[in-house]
Order: sequence, then structure tokens, then C-alpha cells
Amino acid sequence: MLRCMSASPGWILGVLFVALGGDAGPGNGSTPEDVTLRGKVLTLNAALLSRSLALKFDPEPIAKQVALVGEDGSIVPLLSDEASRALFLDERLRDCRTQVLGRRFVGVPYLQVISFKVEREGKFETPGYYCDVCAIWVRYPQKCPCCQGLMELRMKEEPEAREVPNSKSQQGKKYQTTNPKKERERGPA
Repeated sequence: MLRCMSASPGWILGVLFVALGGDAGPGNGSTPEDVTLRGKVLTLNAALLSRSLALKFDPEPIAKQVALVGEDGSIVPLLSDEASRALFLDERLRDCRTQVLGRRFVGVPYLQVISFKVEREGKFETPGYYCDVCAIWVRYPQKCPCCQGLMELRMKEEPEAREVPNSKSQQGKKYQTTNPKKERERGPA
């Protein structure tokens, strides 16, 4: 009996924490869910104002935060990292239809962006910044890492995924083609 009482208080608190449904670390089911969302990316201020809510807020602390206003009207704030940084820095990419591939974590309201495309002339395209001098392509606006010159916003049309039904082990999987037009001209393999 005395031996049981000598257990450290930290161990006892840990057991209670897990028993009551607390976070037990990496194996707690916190695997992110990959999602594809569509809507418009706006600053959080503009997103809140667009909802016409009777909501008073201080606009200054959230002035640089961007959010995706979903097609269903939901407001999902975006985490700022390398994949989403262009949406935070370049106003030209906001207030147009956007498709975001991202990760949602249980209990976290922010969406981690993996990649995104914006609609231009009826097609979703991937924005990037290009240096004509060095032929370098980057994901967000910055000086060229090579020549330190300005980089130009360019939209890159992504090829559509196509199904490759020829191999039984690969049946139903989607693959990117480098040139869909040539693939159509060549015909099935």
C-alpha cells in the first residue's frame, strides 16, 4: 500500500489527464484532414464586414490576417507560411474565386494551406513569381534570390488530372500529364 502512495504526482496527473480525455501526445488522433475548399480570400476585416454581422471588433490587430470566405459563407482563417504567403502579401490574388488545398487540424480554427489556385478567365491557375533574367520561379512575392531584381506575377495553368485505367494495380488513380493536348493527340497507350 505504501508503495502505491509513493508514485510521483506528475504520473498521477498524467493518468487523470488521459482518463478525462486530455491530449496524450502525438498518438492522440490529431492527424490532419486534407480538404479542398473554394471561395474568396479576403482580409479578415473584409470577411467579417461582408457578413453584415452586428459584430464590433478592433480592425487593427487583424488587419494583416487573411481568410477564405467559403461558398457556404463560412470564414476560415489561413495560417501564414510559405504556401499561403502570396495571399497575405499580394492583394491582386484576393477577392477572386480561389481553390485551396489545405489541412485542417481538430480543435484548430486555422487552415494550413498546401497549395492554392485562383480563377482567371474561367480557369483555375497557380500564381507564382518569375524572374526573366535568372529564370527562377517562386511561390510568393520577393526579390529574386539570384540577381536581387524584381519578380513578376505570372499565372501557371495546371494540367488536369486524368485516369490511367490500363494497369490493374493503378486502376482508378489520377496522374498529372505534362501536356494534355499531346496526350489526346497520341491516344491511349
